[in-house]
Amino acid sequence: MLAFAHLSHAYGGTPALHDCSLTLMPQQRMAIIGPSGCGKSTLLRIIAGLEPAHQGRIWYDGQEITRVAAHRRQIGLMFQDHALFPHLTVAQNVAYGIAHQPRDAQQQRVSELLALTSLTRLAARYPDQLSGGERQRVALARSLAPSPRVLLLDEPFAALDRLLRDFLLDEVVEILTREAVSAIYVTHDASEACRFADELVVMRAGRIVAQAAPVELYRHPPSAFVAQLLGMRGIVPYRATADGVQTALGSWPLPAPAVAGMLLIRPEASLGTGEPMVHSISGVVRASAFRPPWQRLVIAAHDDASVHIECDVPVTPQWSIGASVTIPFTLTACTFLHEDTSEVSA
Repeated sequence: MLAFAHLSHAYGGTPALHDCSLTLMPQQRMAIIGPSGCGKSTLLRIIAGLEPAHQGRIWYDGQEITRVAAHRRQIGLMFQDHALFPHLTVAQNVAYGIAHQPRDAQQQRVSELLALTSLTRLAARYPDQLSGGERQRVALARSLAPSPRVLLLDEPFAALDRLLRDFLLDEVVEILTREAVSAIYVTHDASEACRFADELVVMRAGRIVAQAAPVELYRHPPSAFVAQLLGMRGIVPYRATADGVQTALGSWPLPAPAVAGMLLIRPEASLGTGEPMVHSISGVVRASAFRPPWQRLVIAAHDDASVHIECDVPVTPQWSIGASVTIPFTLTACTFLHEDTSEVSA
């Protein structure tokens, strides 16, 4: 079990991390997401021992490793820049981190990992003879060769196209499961994080602001910031009434936690979840895009175009820009948010 508590760090007096604490359980896959500059890569580098922790402590299985040198932590690293040695073959690159082991043990471990990463037939090739996806497989095999206790991945597939990225991500999850390795994956891509992780951590301005299973954070984001980071834009202001809440898109019987606030309506609200959809959203179609297998509409309020939501609906010709629509939806796809009007930066 990897754990750290109250980690803080600054670059030249500029704070980068503030009082960060987490626990990574054995064989757990954790993803850390957040906008650029939020401190997620700095946190990863401190865990790996590549940056010092100015405050706080790190443990593995109860033993403190805060001041232990990076090469003694038994933590594997995989970055976007795979940094393969161009003068070494695939097999030699994989063996690089276990060169101190007996030759027979090296050969056995390399053979295992080449088979695991589907690289056996490429063992004698050099990095410049490989595709981008093949080079990333070599980097993964090399990271796993010393049998690390934890693997840290810092946006390793960011330079690859979406189809290949998704394929390799699924492959990495399968390999980590087989090798029984815990992992922390850093990315700014929420869909990628959810595809990888069984625990999702959200960072903002150097702080950890949310942590839960991906589906839990999606269904119940604690703030507008987290909702937006997970790709949800349907956040509307409400006012509490005797019958529920009133918004510019309609009034619904929801028990409001405050006199006024923000309400999240998730895109799937208009698809239903089995219960009758007796409530509706009324507005004007401002945008429409095909997102297989649904049509994603942006519905704005009649009287205030700044109030709008996104909703997924069946694909039909009726969704024309500027059309006035009334769309049934389910209240179970609505969540009250803590007050937080800040937008997610790129």
